[in-house]
Amino acid sequence: MNRYPLWKQKHLKTYSSYTISSTYLFLMQNNLFLLCPTDNLEPVINTLYNYENYFYTSLGNTFSKDIRTLNSLKKLIRTKSIGNIFFVLSSENKIILDALESQFFKNITGLEKLYKKIEEQKKHSEFWDNHHFQELLFSYYLNYKIKELSKYLGHSLLQSIPIKGKIYNQQENKFYPIYSNLICKEKFHFN
Repeated sequence: MNRYPLWKQKHLKTYSSYTISSTYLFLMQNNLFLLCPTDNLEPVINTLYNYENYFYTSLGNTFSKDIRTLNSLKKLIRTKSIGNIFFVLSSENKIILDALESQFFKNITGLEKLYKKIEEQKKHSEFWDNHHFQELLFSYYLNYKIKELSKYLGHSLLQSIPIKGKIYNQQENKFYPIYSNLICKEKFHFN
């Protein structure tokens, strides 16, 4: 008795003693994008990323760390064969830009920590290149969110799934990788 359904049998290829399903390999390219709904990036992502894409949205990318949400994310990653996870913000993100300037949205439930974190980073901005301040801040924030998600989802689930950060530039219609965590430290210490 063959253990694979008929539709999968035609996709199997045997290399030496290993059996690989090309259907499975394709599914491993499914993507999970963590987005801010104010960016409205779902259509852009679906155009630029030809795989099956899944979205989790939260204002300013402040994903909820409650047990129900984390379990739902874990289940989605497993059942939909997520192969890549991306934190994405637009360079025009209304929430982050508001946190840098007028702070009109500061009292919205769930954004307090984001605004506090950005305010802390603004204090350290005197060491940053002013021409790249916004990109560095976005990169710092997305690196922080990547670290946080990795911590909450656990190493065993994520050991083979990369988590990346991207900043979308609307004028160029391009996604750019964030600066590495080596550049975007929480604090700089000079001797």
